[in-house]
Amino acid sequence: MSVKEEFVISLKKTVEELEKRLILEALNNCNWIIARASRRLDITERMLAYKMSKYNIDRQKGKKITIL
Repeated sequence: MSVKEEFVISLKKTVEELEKRLILEALNNCNWIIARASRRLDITERMLAYKMSKYNIDRQKGKKITIL
């Protein structure tokens, strides 16, 4: 039994969108302090920096980003 490629791509995109949303929410709630946001997300600061780069999230201190 094989998994359709459409489903795998859709699942990946959905997971990435959720991850980006959670990262933005944590950053906004922690006033863009990376150390606090990473603790809130239970990941390392390095991993958070990597994911921010992956999702093109800029380190704009104090600037709130609307989460859709």
